[in-house]
Amino acid sequence: MDRRALIAMLGLAGASRALAQVNRAIGVKAFRFGVTDVFLHDGAIHLWQDFLQSRLGMPVQIIQKSSYQESLEALRSDEMEAAWICGFPYVVAKGFVRLCAQPGWHGQPWYQSYLITSAGRTQAHSLADLKGDVFAFDDPLSNSGYLVPVVALRGMGQTPQSFFRGTFYTYSLHKVVEAVGSGLADSGTVDGYIWEILHQKQSPSALKTRIVAKSKRYGFPPIVTRKSLEPTLHAHLQHALLDAQSFVEGRRLLEVLDLQTFLLPQEGWFSGIQELSEILDGTHAPIPVGAIYETA
Repeated sequence: MDRRALIAMLGLAGASRALAQVNRAIGVKAFRFGVTDVFLHDGAIHLWQDFLQSRLGMPVQIIQKSSYQESLEALRSDEMEAAWICGFPYVVAKGFVRLCAQPGWHGQPWYQSYLITSAGRTQAHSLADLKGDVFAFDDPLSNSGYLVPVVALRGMGQTPQSFFRGTFYTYSLHKVVEAVGSGLADSGTVDGYIWEILHQKQSPSALKTRIVAKSKRYGFPPIVTRKSLEPTLHAHLQHALLDAQSFVEGRRLLEVLDLQTFLLPQEGWFSGIQELSEILDGTHAPIPVGAIYETA
């Protein structure tokens, strides 16, 4: 009897105990959940593992990838079942991933991209004021850490190469803040969620930076599954995340991540990122900087 037949026979309907029985019966391997350094907070890996194992009723392996490209390749090749990625890689990978859950920051599905510079540089108030800087990006598939400012530059008739004195990638939003705070970069682009948490926790690096401009709101980085994943397991993961507040392990995870809930995702929340992606690939005309940055 195959796995789907066993699940149907047991009447899973989101029951962790039944799924655990199925997994033991057929020797299912660990559920592999991917994260990148973007979202790693103290103890978060262990809390993710504890929560998912308790709700899925099966072993869970947390896989750390160094870039969004690596995460997408692992999802495409069935090396991971699910991952917490960014809205830009989701838009790029719609052909082989599907939305599962949306973290709710302050209970909402939105976040902003921040341009930051050193705290003492008080005369910079817009992207235009950063011309000639050494600029830190996060990841070439990051919305807040790459796509937003690059598309804004296109609206100014510029590219990173023509506008900045130099650029580099940190492959970590935390490290963007560290680079700017230490003076390694003159300015950079960062996820507002990450910057706000670091600032709230009195991170020395964050305290040495200030916000130059905030973008319009975009869909918060989602949790996705590969489309080849069994629909029942996708649904079970989704139910577990949406109901996370009801369980001790889920509440602990949300607290550490400074999130309030997980939401049922809507495709429309990513329309803004979809537009930016189309501008980047040349299938959509550039838009004014003022349509991207609220304070630019």
